Amino acid sequence: MAGAFKSIANVAAEHQGVHQAITEVFGSYGGGRSGDQVLVQPMVQDVALSGVALSRDIEAGGPYYVVNYDDLTGRTDTVTGGGESKTVLVHHARPQAVHSPRIRRIIATVSELVVATGCDDLDVEFCMTHGGQLYILQARPLAASKQWQNIDTSKVSASLDEVRIRLTDLMKPAAGVCGSTTVLGEMPDWNPAEMIGNAPRPLSLSLYKNLITDGAWWRARVNMGYRAVPHPLLLDLHGRPYIDVRLSLNSFLPQSVSDELAEMLVNGQLARLAAKPESHDKIEFEVAVTCRDLAFPTDRLAEDGLSHGQIAEFEYHLKGLTARALTSVPRMAHLLERTRGLAGHGDLAQMLDDCRNEGTIPFSELARHAFIGMTFLKSLVARGALSQYRADLFMHNIETVAGEFVADLHQVSIGEKSRGDFLTRYGHLRPGTYDILSARYDESPDLYLGRHSHAPEQVEPFQPTGEERKAIDQLLSEAGYQVDCGHLLHYVTAGVAAREEAKFNFTRNVSNGLAAIDRWGAGLGLSRDDLSFLEISDILNSADLGLLRDKVARGREFYELTKMIRLPHLLCEPDDIDVVRIPLGRPTFITGKSVTAPTIQLGVASNVDIDGHIVLIEAADPGYDWIFSHDIVGLVTKYGGANSHMAIRSAEFGLPAAIGCGERLYSVLASGKVLELDCAASRVKVVDSLR
Repeated sequence: MAGAFKSIANVAAEHQGVHQAITEVFGSYGGGRSGDQVLVQPMVQDVALSGVALSRDIEAGGPYYVVNYDDLTGRTDTVTGGGESKTVLVHHARPQAVHSPRIRRIIATVSELVVATGCDDLDVEFCMTHGGQLYILQARPLAASKQWQNIDTSKVSASLDEVRIRLTDLMKPAAGVCGSTTVLGEMPDWNPAEMIGNAPRPLSLSLYKNLITDGAWWRARVNMGYRAVPHPLLLDLHGRPYIDVRLSLNSFLPQSVSDELAEMLVNGQLARLAAKPESHDKIEFEVAVTCRDLAFPTDRLAEDGLSHGQIAEFEYHLKGLTARALTSVPRMAHLLERTRGLAGHGDLAQMLDDCRNEGTIPFSELARHAFIGMTFLKSLVARGALSQYRADLFMHNIETVAGEFVADLHQVSIGEKSRGDFLTRYGHLRPGTYDILSARYDESPDLYLGRHSHAPEQVEPFQPTGEERKAIDQLLSEAGYQVDCGHLLHYVTAGVAAREEAKFNFTRNVSNGLAAIDRWGAGLGLSRDDLSFLEISDILNSADLGLLRDKVARGREFYELTKMIRLPHLLCEPDDIDVVRIPLGRPTFITGKSVTAPTIQLGVASNVDIDGHIVLIEAADPGYDWIFSHDIVGLVTKYGGANSHMAIRSAEFGLPAAIGCGERLYSVLASGKVLELDCAASRVKVVDSLR
């Protein structure tokens, strides 16, 4: 087993050094047995690039070459040892789409090895020198192949051809919408990759569309004075959800802005996003300008091609919208009260209608107010009126339903609140809000409530100092707003708190709706798993059990094909579907399984029972192979790519894993007591709080 015995690199090419190294390796065998051997290989020098290449995508066996490589350190064990590396996936039918000569050569060599070995599923370790010499260090069959579904990969090619045709049409000018093209992304605006995952099952996807992205999203913005964009925001490309960024950017413009100016703004912002794709999950901060805060980005707008006059015109219209928003605290209270009135029971169709009209539309408006408030807070820091520490302290002092949850959970853990009382308020919560397979708190209380919860943190009170008040008042006056420091901070507080409670309130309806669907399905002999492959329209409109079972079967088949299709996080051109680059810090998810379980971090905790836990380790190192001899239920690593040792091992054992989360995500996950690891939806998150 990898990591069990010693390996020695860079041994001097002389008798004594080689003899000593062989002796040390033999010594690591313990007692040994007759016939044991030590493999001696030449050490490649002057390495420019090294890594692992697969002839198929390890997640589902899709027809992709997957090259996981390190072109920075000069080492040959970075990828296999789980160090930070780069990953690119290339569809089998389109290797010519790769621009890099080195990657093209590696792919051609893997293709040659497939022919020479007669094995379609290869795991190839390689390195290349600065002089361009390519070395194959090892080639072996992919053990993970036994975990894959047997699907004709030509269907993937056909599906990608359909996606390419659709993208070509979508990226043309559209009637009634400003912008000469569009960009599609998994994370902009309503970030479906975070909310439902990038490969959700049909019920989750259709429910999210029904409640939010089909219409609620733009109606809420119109109520605030933004431009009406009566189109579905979310498009699914063979089941993969994407946000149409052109529509999103249109919806962030004031209604009063002219079409000519809107066209320039949207085209400039789309070009900015295409040039800086790392901004895809923060377009409201780094691409669009959605309110007139106290640090208006004049230079950025000029870079996007606007003249001084056009910038002034845009600022005028945006300022009017923002001024109205800043005086909307009474309306925010009214919107929040509407969400409190959601019944959360009754006929399913009526529950969904109520959830849209009295839940997601008010929530969407409140969420936009909260965003405007946060933008103002950031601008106060940018202008020096508040330090970042003071801004963070202000945020920590905002009392939200999340803080109440933590306090109530602690009360339960110390016996001062009954579990029944806690579940009466919080029992509807489930890690996957739109996922019928995700257990509610009141369905699995031992999982969520079975551990001691720490007391809420005592936070230093926040009050603006006289100097801070003066600085904020001056900035507001300079911007022409008729409000003062106290009003602005109250607006931010009210927006953030209302957003959190409104979300809590409308998700009760969603959760209860899923519970109603579960009961309805049970009466027909349909399991939750069966129901997850139906669309919400099937459930609302079909009473024929035979037809429903047929739709379940077709939905299941469609979903298995969806999992085999790999697409990039951002699509700027139709041909972007041919080469998928995985950005650093975006995990590789192994298997299509989902698990919610307590966590344990190796390296922080040692000599502990890891059975039944999701194990967190920093590096995907072969020395951790021993963990697979235990009954762990999942694995999360900070570093490692699609082809790292732990990725290969997890696929081989069918273990759900998120490999290579990066420092930022890993630190968040390591702070949690319970994680939801949903590999099919490409999602991993902390679920032991309302974060």
